[in-house]
This record gives sequence, C-alpha cells and structure tokens, in this order.
Amino acid sequence: MSNREQIQAMKRSANDHCDTLAWPTVVLAAVVVPAYFLTPVAVVAWGLPVIAGVIIMGLLTYAGYTALHESVHGAVCGGQQRHRWLNELVGHAAAIPLGIPMSAHRYEHFLHHNHTNKQHEDPDLVCADMTNSVWRMVASPVILFGNQYSLFLSGRWGTAHTELRRTFVLETVAIVLSRVLLLAALFGPVAASAGAPLLSVAVDVFLTLVLGPILGMVLLVYLFAYLVHVPHSVQGKFLDTSIFVLPRWFRGLGTWCWGFQNYHGIHHAFPRVPWYRYREVFEANQEALMEQGMPTFELSGLNWRRVN
Repeated sequence: MSNREQIQAMKRSANDHCDTLAWPTVVLAAVVVPAYFLTPVAVVAWGLPVIAGVIIMGLLTYAGYTALHESVHGAVCGGQQRHRWLNELVGHAAAIPLGIPMSAHRYEHFLHHNHTNKQHEDPDLVCADMTNSVWRMVASPVILFGNQYSLFLSGRWGTAHTELRRTFVLETVAIVLSRVLLLAALFGPVAASAGAPLLSVAVDVFLTLVLGPILGMVLLVYLFAYLVHVPHSVQGKFLDTSIFVLPRWFRGLGTWCWGFQNYHGIHHAFPRVPWYRYREVFEANQEALMEQGMPTFELSGLNWRRVN
C-alpha cells in the first residue's frame, strides 16, 4: 500500500466515527454548565467543604473545555448537519462557565491547528515554557485565556460579518452577566439563607470562583496543550502531536480521566472524530499511524518512553 493509500484508508476509518450525533458531549455540557454555577452555592449554603468546591470547579473547568472544543470542530453533530444547531448550542453553553466565547475560541483554535508548533504563528506556543517555573505554570494559561479575546479582536473582528460580531458580543455579555448574577445571589439571598458572614462568603467565593477555575486551567493547558505537543517544534500532520498510551491495568479509567486527550494526536490528524472515539481510532490504525511517524509514548516506571 502506498503512503497516499495508507492515509486515505485511515481517513475512511476515522470518518466511520464521525457520522452520529455525539450524545456523550451533549450530556457532558448538560452536566458541567449547571454544576459550575451550583458548586459555589453548595459551598456557601449547603455545607460543601471549600476544598471540595475548589477541586470540583477545577475538574468542571477541565471537563467543560471538552464540550467547547468539540463544538468548535463541529464534532457534536458530526456528519448530521441538521443537528448543527445543537452543536452550536453546546458550544455556546460550555463557553459561559469557561469565560471564553466560542466565536473567539474557534478563531484562535483554528490558528493553532493550521500552524501547529510554528513559531510566531501558533498561538498555543505561549504555554511551551509553562514547566520552567511555578510562575509560568500559572501565567501561561492566564495569558492564553486573555489571548482568546485579543486575537479575535485584532485578527478577526475587522473582517467579521455582522452576525459573527453580534454573536461574540452576546457571548461576552452572557459570560459577564452570568457571573454578576451569581455573585449577587451568593452575597444576597444565598448568604442570607445560610446565615453566613460576608467575609466568610467572600473567601469561599474567591476560592471556588477564582482559584478553582485557575487550577483547572493549569491542568487543562498542561494536559491538553503542553504535554501532547512537546517539544513544540516538530511540524507535520502526523508528527506534531503525540499519543500517550497508559498501562493496560489503568488504560480505561486513566484515559477517561484524561478526557481521552492522551490520544490527542488522533484529534490533530482527524479533527472531526469525537473525543471518546480517539482511543478506538488509534488502536484500529496504530501500525499505520506509527509508520507515518506519529510520536507514541508508553509509561515506563515514572517516565514516558517513546516506542516509535
């Protein structure tokens, strides 16, 4: 089989997973969005320990990005364009707790896909040095978050059609207004019903609504953007993103905990494949993918060992 025939065979294999509506992603968004806003209420009024609230908010931030990311690629509706409205609804809903308009993230993320690991062109390279220090570990995700807005406004707003501009504005308003209303509720009726002093409420709100999401963003950027693109210099469709195969005894649970992004190379090779099918596509085409040079690692002790 020639190289071209091999690639076409893999594309056909991947496309077999893109035709159905991605109900796991719809359910994910339906759980994450309300949970994000109910968790601070649970901390302030229902006795949920604040440390649990921080951890939950971090995990919700990580999980919620999967729903947004899938919608950006049209992977929720797959080949069923009659469900395109649901794809967009899931993305816009997931964008609210994350604080990133889907319209802006779609622009930034496609730049990443079109210029992966290219200096001065891949916007995600801002995280390439995030392990150099504790400061960079936190600062890189925060900068990347801000870039979602600045890149859209500087690179896309001027040429955007009216509908796209309106969507960006409405998304931004929804993001801000949802937080204003949540804060008003937390410091108003929620605090009053719990009989909690305002200082205690302020500490709980800061930890759950600020610290929790920041920790979630650090985890998200490290596992979703940093690690899978190391060394952040290699370019090529099957070369710029890695696969991390977990030990067999932990592969199922570990892959779910990672959000299947340990198979992120599959996403870059076949962006319309839904996240929960990455492992299946990799295992069905493993030999061909490794022949194409896709970096594949297995855990050896505490270190990742490249196997191809």
